Amino acid sequence: MKTCLFPILALFLATNCTAQPPTRTIVQATGPNRIEVLDFHNEHRCATCLEIERLTKKILAEGYSDAVKKGLITFKLINVDEKANGAMVDKYTAYGTTLIISSVKNGKEEFVDLTNFAFMNYNKEGKFSAGIKEELDAALQKVRP
Repeated sequence: MKTCLFPILALFLATNCTAQPPTRTIVQATGPNRIEVLDFHNEHRCATCLEIERLTKKILAEGYSDAVKKGLITFKLINVDEKANGAMVDKYTAYGTTLIISSVKNGKEEFVDLTNFAFMNYNKEGKFSAGIKEELDAALQKVRP
């Protein structure tokens, strides 16, 4: 019986641990065309959460500094435990560490939740950087005239 249980457990884990594609959502928005990188976190942060923040900031500083200086791309660190952030937490269904890239153009906001991607790749800097850059480049294409 024990020998039969292991293959079944392995099959179950293999089918349930596959990467999920990022979730994309479109909602109404106000303000200028822009990209917001939103890094939600709890009051007490783990090493993984801090690494996701570090890598994201590094990508923005090294590859998108002009867009950041112009205000086209912003980075916001948001504590989900602070009541003042409740509306944003609800809007993006953020809980704990959540990484969102939001692009706003002509009153429409589209955002992608990269949380699963970030947690799966925080320890693979090349893959993490490539995935975040791909999403940022796609967002820039959407918001530029």
